[in-house]
Amino acid sequence: MQWKNTAKGYGIGARFFHGIMSLLIIGQLGIGTWMVGLPNSKKSFIYGNHKTLGLIILAVVFLRLSWRFVNVLPSLPNTPRWQVFAARGLHRSFYIMMLGLPISGWMMSTASGFLPQFPGLGKVAFPFFQKNTFCVATQCFARKEVGSFMHSTHEVLSWVLAIALVVHISIALWHFHLKDGIFERIFFDRTDNKE
Repeated sequence: MQWKNTAKGYGIGARFFHGIMSLLIIGQLGIGTWMVGLPNSKKSFIYGNHKTLGLIILAVVFLRLSWRFVNVLPSLPNTPRWQVFAARGLHRSFYIMMLGLPISGWMMSTASGFLPQFPGLGKVAFPFFQKNTFCVATQCFARKEVGSFMHSTHEVLSWVLAIALVVHISIALWHFHLKDGIFERIFFDRTDNKE
């Protein structure tokens, strides 16, 4: 068993990040869908936890990306090039969504004035927000417009991520059915596999 990846398989670190991110993201998507229909009297506590968990996910994504950059990417055995291209593309899109969802939620919360809390830091505002505007470099935008745009972005990304997860899980189950060794690589240690 190795912490780092090898050309043969994923190490403990990558498999840990895959598992923890799977639980966090599926949990957040479920909570996000459920909480929208709650009465206002019950929303505050749930929304607060949803926002905090979003910031925790953002921190974990940065850790996961850092771990990814210091590791080799295991090869896909006996896999047609188009499938390798599709798999890599889907995984890259996951990273974009894993960053985009918490950032859009954080910006939306900051624009509305309901700041999320990060453990140990208290309430945390997204950078670049001023009293009534959001400014980056020399460009400034009305706070309300940024909040509205980020609300729509957050909602669209949530649905796109949910669809991508269904595709990803379906493909994983297909590989499990084929018994071609691809499914097992993320769940079992294959770093020293001599096959």
